[in-house]
Amino acid sequence: MTTSTQFVAQIRKDNEALFQASKMNVKAYFETKNNSTEELVEHFTGRMVNERMNMVAISTQIANMPSDADPIELQNLSKQAHDEAVHFRMVKECIERITGEEVDVAAAIAKEAAKPTAKGADLLSKYEASNDEAALAVYQMVAEGRAEAVWNQMADSIEDSFIASRYAKIAKDEGFHSTIGEMKLEQIATDAATQARILTIVDGMRKDLFNVSCANTVTAAGSKELVTEAYGW
Repeated sequence: MTTSTQFVAQIRKDNEALFQASKMNVKAYFETKNNSTEELVEHFTGRMVNERMNMVAISTQIANMPSDADPIELQNLSKQAHDEAVHFRMVKECIERITGEEVDVAAAIAKEAAKPTAKGADLLSKYEASNDEAALAVYQMVAEGRAEAVWNQMADSIEDSFIASRYAKIAKDEGFHSTIGEMKLEQIATDAATQARILTIVDGMRKDLFNVSCANTVTAAGSKELVTEAYGW
């Protein structure tokens, strides 16, 4: 049987097609000529709310962990929750830089709930990650890993140095969050049945995340073909 270390390494390698396709979509989105200030604000508002959703979800996970939980795991998740709170603030500040006005967060959240943009954090609920350590670890490894790629691409695509520097910082943090998921998967993916179940979650989540990417940006030329060839969708 494949060791858990080898198993996680293969998932990491296979994620690259999704990450590359998502970067292609982001690059194409920011290169379009019709991205008005209003469109950009709407786009970034969805990302701001997504970061807040991540903060709440991870904080809930921490609160529900058993008393004998690994202290290092608690520490890492607590740092992630803090990072998500910082990201929420940073994206809020970027929106305010674009508009010149303070963001009404409550109104933004209500608007997203009424007419939601596609958000990766919705997958936490779909896959019941708060009650499933494997699903949470997959979300961290795949969704947060994709987020690292996407935020880096946005940082490269935005001319405003204030916004670009903050997006690069967010990308770095997302890479750490992905590593937390990898560490957890290495701990639990120690038998064939668990590995098979994890791969089912991984495949579904990759597909969902590509759909999120297309809904939030555009479907760039070649991006769908890239994931179809890689994953057989």
